[in-house]
Amino acid sequence: MKTDISHLLLAVDLGGSGIKIVGGIQGNEGIKVSLMPPHCVEVKDPNELVVNLDYDEHNTWIAFEGQSYAVGNLAAIKYNAINKLKPAKFTSAVPKICAAIAVFAQRFNLSSKFNVSLTFVLPPTEWDQKQIVIDRLQSALTDLQTPRGKIKAKLLLTAAQPEGMGILLGQDIDLKSVDNPVTVIMLGYRNASVLSSNKGVIARPTTSDLGFSYLLQSIASKTGYKIDDVIVPVFSYNKHQKDIVSFSDALTDATMRLQKYDLLSRTTDREIVSICNQQIIDSKNALSSALNPLLKCSGADRKVELGHLIKCIDSANKEYWAKLIDWLDESMPNQSSYICLSGGTANYFKDELALYAKNKMTSYHEDRLRWHTKVDAAKILNVSDDRFNDIYVLWTVFCKKS
Repeated sequence: MKTDISHLLLAVDLGGSGIKIVGGIQGNEGIKVSLMPPHCVEVKDPNELVVNLDYDEHNTWIAFEGQSYAVGNLAAIKYNAINKLKPAKFTSAVPKICAAIAVFAQRFNLSSKFNVSLTFVLPPTEWDQKQIVIDRLQSALTDLQTPRGKIKAKLLLTAAQPEGMGILLGQDIDLKSVDNPVTVIMLGYRNASVLSSNKGVIARPTTSDLGFSYLLQSIASKTGYKIDDVIVPVFSYNKHQKDIVSFSDALTDATMRLQKYDLLSRTTDREIVSICNQQIIDSKNALSSALNPLLKCSGADRKVELGHLIKCIDSANKEYWAKLIDWLDESMPNQSSYICLSGGTANYFKDELALYAKNKMTSYHEDRLRWHTKVDAAKILNVSDDRFNDIYVLWTVFCKKS
């Protein structure tokens, strides 16, 4: 009697801030997602690796071709692996993708033998290495060891895409009918990329190392803090700093109206002034609280240290933004009909990036400057941020072809 073999469909983003995975079983409607830490390290003594029939993405290891790897949380916690940004992503792509396959086989409770098809993304600078990844993956899957035992996954179909392709395809635009290019600016943790389509023809994308990690490295070098320690405080600082500017502008407007002695609006404006003053105080306190975990000094020296840190962050932001603009000017089409902005770093510089993009458009219209995708991947996948937009769209497109 012939037994049906499950067909696992996966999309994997080997991002610098996390391994993002979207998966499902062909013929079923269920979708599962995972965000694993980006760490990956070879384990010299495979006897250290524990067999665990109920393992999940937090305890992931795989072994193939005589080599063993810990991936994600296990690599970071047990083996103190660091998130290496200099090596090309494709060099660790195979163990990470194998780990993703093993984790989702576990989550979907698949047998030891199943079929798998997958799509994955690479930075444009590593695009020529895509076949190397596919060939290595094909070999690794012939005899893959996991915490729950050996699995044999038959690779049926693969599709490598440049980062940002999902953002481009996730718009409600007929790319062939648009007069000028449709351009994607994707600013992630590790890379900044530009991808454009002109009459439906995809231009070779460009990329640089001007991701958020570039900014963090600059701040760390100026302050002596560790890069991993400054990620959350710097993001929080930037949000509260922009809130202060916004509340200050509203305060100025209300104060100016009061000075004109407009009797009809005086009561309302007095309330606005009071509210804005309190919001500014609250935001400044929140800003200090966000940076407090980094501070090492006490007493009067702590205030000096805080001031130095704020000055370093502001300086690094300006330097980074100037470098990013120079690179975008060289990498983008002169004029675009649509510009799509995506990535966590795009959110960090949201106001500045929107103003820059408007000046790069043939004619600005609110609907032609887009953030992320028209598809609300976060809502569909029930995740807390928009980092799955690119890979989710690619997964949906890939599923239709598989």
